[in-house]
Amino acid sequence: MFTLRSSRLPLAGLLLPVALPLFLSAGCGSEGGGSAEGGPGGAAGTAIQKVTPSDRVYAVEDLTAAGLKTMHHYDVAGLPEAVDAWHLSFRLEGTPLEYEARFYASHEDAVTHGTAWAEAGAGETAIVIGDGVWWEEGHTHRRKCSRAAETPHSGCAYSPRYGDFITLGNMILMCEGPNSREALRACEGVLAQLQ
Repeated sequence: MFTLRSSRLPLAGLLLPVALPLFLSAGCGSEGGGSAEGGPGGAAGTAIQKVTPSDRVYAVEDLTAAGLKTMHHYDVAGLPEAVDAWHLSFRLEGTPLEYEARFYASHEDAVTHGTAWAEAGAGETAIVIGDGVWWEEGHTHRRKCSRAAETPHSGCAYSPRYGDFITLGNMILMCEGPNSREALRACEGVLAQLQ
């Protein structure tokens, strides 16, 4: 541990007990995935982990027990290694939001086989229209019409409904939001309800 002579550095001696823990905690990170506190793959203001390893095997029943409502059950034949997938809704702080949950046999399968497919359907670079859509099943639920208010009768400019996603154990949860920050906040609202 550091020893300071208070006669030579009186201010440093007062600041060290406060500054050292802050400095040390800034250098510590979590293993795997990273948090959503800013930087790559994250958003400032949230403390949710993008990837959380777990041996627990989640199923849609865990989400319905947490208060989510099922809207559509997807056929996963075209989604590599997935065992189940659902379109769901949840009211967060009075606002109805939509989610897509994809389930795999294990956490490893979710990360290895599901990450790229989730990235293709969620986030700023998601492909939600046209021939580039990776998974056709439910693709219309992954987009929203972003019609400008000044041109209410013009065609839609489609944008991704899901601003980001998390991987929790064997589940990938894509969450509605106009950007990563809001989407991860929507994900966090669901995780807070999981038993």
